[in-house]
Amino acid sequence: MNRNRVELAGNLTRDVELRYTASGTAIVNFGIAVNETYKGADGEQKKEVDFFDITFFGRRAEVIAEYFTKGMPIFIDGKLKLNQWET
Repeated sequence: MNRNRVELAGNLTRDVELRYTASGTAIVNFGIAVNETYKGADGEQKKEVDFFDITFFGRRAEVIAEYFTKGMPIFIDGKLKLNQWET
């Protein structure tokens, strides 16, 4: 079975950007920071932060744009898509 599922819990790093396609589909983009705290080999507490760019479409995009702003916590359940560009 093939599966591409990701669950992320973090805080918005910037306000959401809502826009619409020519056909009227809502698209929202924002970033989140996911914090992790763990004990290193030396026994000291360590912190690590991962940053993710997030995109939602349709009604979910409109709801996120209406209720979420920078700094708010959010839980995301979705799929991972990797984009690569050549300069």
